[in-house]
Amino acid sequence: MPNTSPSIAIIGLGPRGVSTLERLVAHLNAETTTPQDLTLHLIDDAQHGGGRVWDITQTKALCMNTFAHGMTLFSEPGATVDAPVVEGPTIYEWVRLHLGYEDEVSAEKRAYVEKHPLGDELAKRFSKEELEQVKPASYPLRALYGYYLVWFYESVLADIPEWVTVKTHKARATGIEDKGGFDTISLSNGESIDADVTIAVTGWQNQGYSEQEKWIKQTLDEHPDLKWIRANNPIEQDVASIKDNEQVLSRGLGMGFFDILILTTQERGGKFVDDPSARGGVRYIPTGKEPTYYASSRRGYPLMPQSDDRGLPAPAEIPRLKKVVAELSSRSGRRSIDYDVEVWPAVARDAYHAYLKTLARVEPEALKADLDTIVQAIDDAEVDASVVFNGITALDDVITQYTTKRFSLLRWMHLLPANFDNSDELTAYLMQRLEEDLKDAEQGPDSPVRAALWSLGFSRKPSQVLGAEGSYTVESRHHMFDKAIALAQLACSGPPIFRTRQLMALVDAGIVKFIGGYPLLDMDRRTGEWTMSSPSSGGVRYRGTTLLDAWVHKPDIRKTPADAFTKNLVDQQRVVPFTDIWEDGTEIPTASVAQDPQTRRVLREDGEQDSRLHMVGIPAHAQYPDTTISPPLPGTDSWFIQEADKAATSAAGIALGVNRMNQAV
Repeated sequence: MPNTSPSIAIIGLGPRGVSTLERLVAHLNAETTTPQDLTLHLIDDAQHGGGRVWDITQTKALCMNTFAHGMTLFSEPGATVDAPVVEGPTIYEWVRLHLGYEDEVSAEKRAYVEKHPLGDELAKRFSKEELEQVKPASYPLRALYGYYLVWFYESVLADIPEWVTVKTHKARATGIEDKGGFDTISLSNGESIDADVTIAVTGWQNQGYSEQEKWIKQTLDEHPDLKWIRANNPIEQDVASIKDNEQVLSRGLGMGFFDILILTTQERGGKFVDDPSARGGVRYIPTGKEPTYYASSRRGYPLMPQSDDRGLPAPAEIPRLKKVVAELSSRSGRRSIDYDVEVWPAVARDAYHAYLKTLARVEPEALKADLDTIVQAIDDAEVDASVVFNGITALDDVITQYTTKRFSLLRWMHLLPANFDNSDELTAYLMQRLEEDLKDAEQGPDSPVRAALWSLGFSRKPSQVLGAEGSYTVESRHHMFDKAIALAQLACSGPPIFRTRQLMALVDAGIVKFIGGYPLLDMDRRTGEWTMSSPSSGGVRYRGTTLLDAWVHKPDIRKTPADAFTKNLVDQQRVVPFTDIWEDGTEIPTASVAQDPQTRRVLREDGEQDSRLHMVGIPAHAQYPDTTISPPLPGTDSWFIQEADKAATSAAGIALGVNRMNQAV
């Protein structure tokens, strides 16, 4: 490798990859002494900027579950970053600028856009009428977000200093070899590049097969008439293979499932129409060729609709959790915090306080005492996460004693309280629950229930940040912490309200039936069909010719990775798992790559930092919070941008150090 031109390689150019690039360029532009030169390699076989998930060519039928005014890739004043802050528009502001509404955007953001023209690419795909429909609290189309990402990426490229040479590679990284002073990265097109520093932002990778998936593959070999649509990004799944009038057994009730429903109903000619007489206010007009879905998931309950807050939701107050975080943040050491005892009581009390405060505002006659008295009773109640029902019953008793209402978080922690005899009975029950969820979501800020659930959802990030780097005891993290995060995800990471209405319409049309939780997959060799059953629906075996897994695998380096680059890293022991430490001192590997918290350089087996290799984002999901959350929210000092900045700071320091060393030689 020539020693006159040090280089940095960024592998992966989806949202996190381009955010990391932006932070790196901000560092390079802040250099007071102009280095001799630097080569920057940008590597991805998918669209540079949007990646696979946000590809601009995808159908307009798929939307995000994040507000338009709640998404940005730009850092903000006061952000916890080392490179200079670069202010730019949120996606909503970016759309408004396309429409000519400059006065709605700050001068600093307008200045950035003036320097980085918007172009006319968006107007070729989206009409003025479509763009006018985007409001601050709209859920933008995924393709629209893709255009924003591509513009962001191209804008960052335009800011790269003259002494940096950029080389783009429309290929996939397939391997990396340590050559002592540098790495050689192999690409899927047969080329290879040398890099002094590498930042891998690999995102949602292809995973090795689980034991059940190996059985599924073997079954497919023996019964070629059966189909399996493996877990993946919906626009990359073989949705076209789902035939007209076919019975499909489905696992997963999150956004991926909603997407597949839309792609095989509305996108095939079916129509959703407003109908006040329908339970969800929407009716589906079928083509007569729709598949029938027998739907299940681990919890057996669809993600709840997001609340209609008449705009962007206000931050939850969570005063008790804020106090706990302030008190515990300085405590050092792995396994130092017992979430069950030290954190969960504050999270639970905050949620019940939010319920009571909203109830007092919208229905004051429901309170049997003044609000301060009831709140004091909440604080006096014993909340012990180690006892039956996670100690919530004491808080429930306060609600029963001091109000005319009944409310318990247990209703959402134990979603299917009874086992039904069949899918029809379970589906009827779930439709009743969905009607209630929809009503609460429509009330938005005037729903006491949604206030409590939003408090839980808003508690997710500070709780996760507090527990990063293994700070919670493993026992408590796998007990109440996992339950609290799962409930927050159920309540606050779900689809827009209109998607829940559409789901209800498809149930009423007989296209979706629910099987329940913890589904048992099997195969009937007599009929040659997949079968699926659940205790929630009486153990009845439902049959289908296609098995659909409607989710995305999280990266897990404990399995043999299907992604060639990650497999290469594991095979070379260039990366090792982050470990959990149990009470008896036993270390258990997690699914995540172990990383240094300040630099995002991976750790080797001896615990030392790799001299060159960084990883950012999803592969570290067990060690750090928010790595699976995208895009970042404005005004939150996003962890997303913080970790991109940490890796960029480290990479720039290494590469520029090499540069200066070469100049001295």
